[in-house]
Amino acid sequence: MKEEIREYKQYLISLGLKRSSIKNYVWHLGKFFTWLDNEQITEKKLKEYFEYLLHRYEKIATINLRLIILNNYLKYLKKRFRYITLTHRKEELEVLSVKQLQNFLEKPSKNSNIIGLRDKVLLELLYSTGLKVSKIILLKKEYIDGIKNEIIINNDIIPIHPIAWSYLEKYLEKRKDNSPWLFINFDKAKKYQGGKKENNYLTVRSVERIVEKYARKLKPILRINPQILRNTLAYNLKKEGVKEKGLKQALHFKSKIGAEHYYKRI
Repeated sequence: MKEEIREYKQYLISLGLKRSSIKNYVWHLGKFFTWLDNEQITEKKLKEYFEYLLHRYEKIATINLRLIILNNYLKYLKKRFRYITLTHRKEELEVLSVKQLQNFLEKPSKNSNIIGLRDKVLLELLYSTGLKVSKIILLKKEYIDGIKNEIIINNDIIPIHPIAWSYLEKYLEKRKDNSPWLFINFDKAKKYQGGKKENNYLTVRSVERIVEKYARKLKPILRINPQILRNTLAYNLKKEGVKEKGLKQALHFKSKIGAEHYYKRI
C-alpha cells in the first residue's frame, strides 16, 4: 500500500495544501491501510472500519477526523461510498410538535385555487413520503398510480397518505396544462401550450420558499424547512415503534449506516 499512499501524497501536494495537513492526511490514511491489511477497499470493509472506529475511539472529533480524511481519499479514488460524520449533540435535530405540524399543513388549505392546491399537496407529500426535495421536484404525473394511490418511481413504490391523495385528485383535476411534471411553476406552464417544452418544475429553492411562506403564516411564526419536516416524520415514526430498518425504508436512505445514526439522533 506504500505506492498508493505515495501517489496520494503527490496528489495532495498538487493541491497546494500545507505540509502539516499533508502529513496529517498521510498518517491517518496509513492507519487505515494498516487496519485493512492488504485487503481490497470494498463497501463491506469500509463499513467494518467504521464499526472499528466506533469501538476504538471515544471522542467523536477523533472519529470524524478519520472519516473526513478517508472520504477525501475515496473521492480521489472516484468511489461513490461516503461516510456520514457523527453529530455532537442530539439537540441539533429540530422537530415539530403534533399541533405545530397540523397547523402548518393546514395553511395552504385556506387557498382553494390551483396554487393553493399545489402547495397543499407538496407539503403533504414532502412530509408523509420521506422524499427529499430533490426527488419531490422531479415527480411526474405519470408516476401516480390512481388505482392503488401510490407513487411508482422505477422499482420504488411509495404509498400516498389518504389526506394527501384527496388533495392530489383535486389538484390534478384542475391542471389544464400539458406539462408532465407534478409540481410546476404555473407562470412557465403557459409555455407548454402549442407544444413548446421546457423544464418548468419547481426548483429546490422554490420549494424552500413555499415552506417558509406557510411557516410565516403561523402564530407564533416558526422556523420550518424541509429537513425539519423530515426530522419530524422520523421522530413520529420512531415514537410509533418503527425500528432502524423501517426508518431506512420510510426515508429512502441509501446507506444502512446513515439510517442507523440518524435513528439514534432522533
